[in-house]
Amino acid sequence: MIKLERHLTPTLLNPNKVKELTDLFLSTGESVWNNAELKDALLILSNNKCAYCECDLKEESKYMEVEHFENKKHSPNKVIIWDNLLPACKRCNVSKGAHDVITEPIINPFIANPQDHLQLQLYRFRGKTSLGSQTIDVVDLNHNERAVLKRFEIGDALLNSINELLEKLNLYKENPITRRKNRLLGHLEGILLECQEYATYTATTATILHSSPEYYEVVEELKKLGFWTSYFEYLHDNSKSFILT
Repeated sequence: MIKLERHLTPTLLNPNKVKELTDLFLSTGESVWNNAELKDALLILSNNKCAYCECDLKEESKYMEVEHFENKKHSPNKVIIWDNLLPACKRCNVSKGAHDVITEPIINPFIANPQDHLQLQLYRFRGKTSLGSQTIDVVDLNHNERAVLKRFEIGDALLNSINELLEKLNLYKENPITRRKNRLLGHLEGILLECQEYATYTATTATILHSSPEYYEVVEELKKLGFWTSYFEYLHDNSKSFILT
């Protein structure tokens, strides 16, 4: 889970339309939020990811649901209020269910920064605060098959990629030709891009990256060689804003 920003509001949700749709829901129970424009806007906000587990909602077999942070049962007047809507995968949405976030708060990533409440240890989330612990339990963020195993697969692949990066650095130092330099820097860029907000499982990849001594060994060597550019520095610093330690 990473911090999200609500930087746009769908044109559909003007005050008159919000009232109309809310009244329709209250009188008929119709799923007034099941709207393509609304879903597209939510996907833009989250970079096509579930706001909770960060799985890719555009992948085959994944399905995005409009998640009501304050549940419909407890806050029926907020079923179409923009600030109450999040993009979620079906599994996270079902896990959260009708949980009452008013009496038992959990993290809303559009409001709270998950960095303040969660940490990642051995591919499992741990609560740094009661808010973090409650979120893990309510959304079932440590479900072995759908969450922990996926984080392990992502993290293991990243660690292998970092080792390959170190190997490419050593090959370049043995024979500093342009082709090897370009492969080295291209590989580094690819790793850093996996740790940005638009990548899947950003919190996992960023945390793994910045806990890797091999990665930092490469960084120091590239600085000595004069290959560490402002672009790499930006990607490096930006990825640090998502680590859960």
